[in-house]
Amino acid sequence: MTAPSRALVLLSPQQIPPADDPQWEDWLTATELMYSHGFRRAHEHLAARKAAKQAAARLLGLPLVPDMWHAMEIHRRTGSGPALNFTGAAAHQLRRLAVPHPALSLTHARGYAAALAWIPARSAGS
Repeated sequence: MTAPSRALVLLSPQQIPPADDPQWEDWLTATELMYSHGFRRAHEHLAARKAAKQAAARLLGLPLVPDMWHAMEIHRRTGSGPALNFTGAAAHQLRRLAVPHPALSLTHARGYAAALAWIPARSAGS
C-alpha cells in the first residue's frame, strides 16, 4: 500500500440489536461487552465497536467469520481515542500486509453508530 487507505461503516438503528441481545457475544469480546454496558446507551457503544471491526476487516481484507470477530478487540487508551488490538489470524494478516497499525474513529448518536478505520501514512523516516 503506497497511499493511506480507509474504510467507513455506518449502522442504522434497524441494524443494531438491543444491548441485551446474545448476538453481541458473537461479535464482541467480554472486555468490550463489559465496557459498553457501563454506558447509558449501551447499544450504541456496542454498535460502534462492531462497526469498527467491520471497517478494519474491510480495510485489511479479513473475512468476518466467528474467530475473526474475537481476534480484533477495541479498547480505550487512557487519554486518547480507541485502539484496535489484533491476535491470531488478524495479527498474521496485518504482518503479512506490512502496513502500519490501523487507526480508528468511532461515533454514535440517536441510535446510529459509525466507525472509520484507516492506514496512517508512513512518515518519511519509516
